[in-house]
Amino acid sequence: MPVSGETWLPVDMVFEASQDYDQSGADTVTFDAVFKHKSGEEISRPGFWDGGKTFRLRFAPTKPGRWEWTTRCVGDRALDGRTGYLRIAPYSGTLEIFRRGFVKTVPGKKHFVYADGTPFFYLGDTHWGLYKEEIDEPGPHAGETLALSHFKYIVNRRAEQGFTVYQTEPIGAKFNLADGKVDAADIPGLQLADRYYRYLADKGFVHANAEFFFVSQMNPKLAADTSALERISRYWVARFGAYPVMWTLAQEADNDFYYDRHGGANFYCATNNPWVKVAECIHRADAYRHPLTAHQENTSHTTVTGSGTSDQKNADRFGGRSAFADPEVAARTGHNWWGVQWSPSLTSSGSSAVPRDYWADPRPAVNYEGRYCYLWTKDFGARAQGYISFLNGLFGYGYGAIDIWLYQSTYDVNRDSRDGVETITKADKLVPWSQAVEFPSALQMAHLKSFFTSFEWWDLKPGFGDEKRFTPHSGTARTPAPGIAYAFASLKEPNRDIFYFYGKSLLTGTIHALTPERSHTIRWFNTRSGEWKEDAVALSDKNGNLVLPSKPDELDWALVLTEQ
Repeated sequence: MPVSGETWLPVDMVFEASQDYDQSGADTVTFDAVFKHKSGEEISRPGFWDGGKTFRLRFAPTKPGRWEWTTRCVGDRALDGRTGYLRIAPYSGTLEIFRRGFVKTVPGKKHFVYADGTPFFYLGDTHWGLYKEEIDEPGPHAGETLALSHFKYIVNRRAEQGFTVYQTEPIGAKFNLADGKVDAADIPGLQLADRYYRYLADKGFVHANAEFFFVSQMNPKLAADTSALERISRYWVARFGAYPVMWTLAQEADNDFYYDRHGGANFYCATNNPWVKVAECIHRADAYRHPLTAHQENTSHTTVTGSGTSDQKNADRFGGRSAFADPEVAARTGHNWWGVQWSPSLTSSGSSAVPRDYWADPRPAVNYEGRYCYLWTKDFGARAQGYISFLNGLFGYGYGAIDIWLYQSTYDVNRDSRDGVETITKADKLVPWSQAVEFPSALQMAHLKSFFTSFEWWDLKPGFGDEKRFTPHSGTARTPAPGIAYAFASLKEPNRDIFYFYGKSLLTGTIHALTPERSHTIRWFNTRSGEWKEDAVALSDKNGNLVLPSKPDELDWALVLTEQ
């Protein structure tokens, strides 16, 4: 009987090899299959060894109907030339990721879309220590949650809060691929990883997962061994590529891991970065063409071209330029989006050099990592980063909170921190995940999402402080009055301008280049409560200028100005 399934849901097919590979490992075996739909579409999927004599093919069908398959294997005749077919029904559930299909990028668009072309709203939650999060027990930080599973509790809660992406690293993983092979000792940890991946998929998340280990574990021997990188890349794609995923390549992998200050082997820089080779290997193996990026260093060190970085003049270090900046490298590696690590100023509009650099590149960008709540900022800063990111053309945001961004972390917890607005004390940094999961800013991410999805956010054009479009009160765009901090963007259809005012001031400013003597609707959005104030109407003057009203209070507010 053929295996049955539904579109976009992973189907596992199990095969028995001619021998047990636990002693030798299965590196000598290359196993894959071609799946052919009656429409003519073909998808080639690598298979993977799952311990002993067991091999698997994991396939996510993209269309309903009959899919015929044929296996190909070098190294084990029992796995070669097997044939069969699958009968696939349309997806019958309610999750968007399976109703619309895997997320992808489209040339000419600065945002992600589902397979059916619908814009995908990237709202991520950061879990660099995912594999340390207890999956079968609550763990020591569960507090009064009554959680049975630490991991599942947070996943369920984040789904309820409107998050769409889980951002993870293999820190603490119970497998080791830094030796360039998969052996029997790795299999239990990889099988455990499957449980995490499948549960995230079952809850509708796209999993922005990093390959394959922390960046400092890349060593000269492995970096020079292309066949080993090919093997582990192929295995990763085979095992996890039929889930809704985005490949994110290690951590701070682009461009040289801060000159290897953090204990790496100090053997590569941006011009010979081995993660470029890893990207090529993943790209070759991935028929689904999942979005692929390299987790970048902080924008003080790396952007696209080096613009806005402190390293811009250091030619020997590639001048802060991404190892994936060149279009040829992007095409060869499948690198088609930017995982940006940007912590924008919370006290001023700041320089626009960094977001301009990403906006000028055709690939989508998201603010993948900024300040974490109750480590380097508090609720205001964690909330503000999202609005600032979207209005500067980074159409996605990776939120993070203490004891969730890295479970049981001691990193930078023994001193107070400042974000320019608030002090984050050592006591603040001891808050456990059971409280952090309910931070006001986490709940306010749903408000951010409802705000931007109330209009065509994917068509926003950032203003970047253009003084021909907007001038703050009592100042200029370059030198606003004290207390004014803002970000803004515009939509052509309908004529609409979107502002986020986050300075400790009631002052706003004057918008220019509007249609002269035209009525405009003004709507204030409370970013803390998610509520809209009653609409007001204002008239632009004969020169197309309109003085915006003062903020309702000194806290952060978003404003939507629409021409009638």
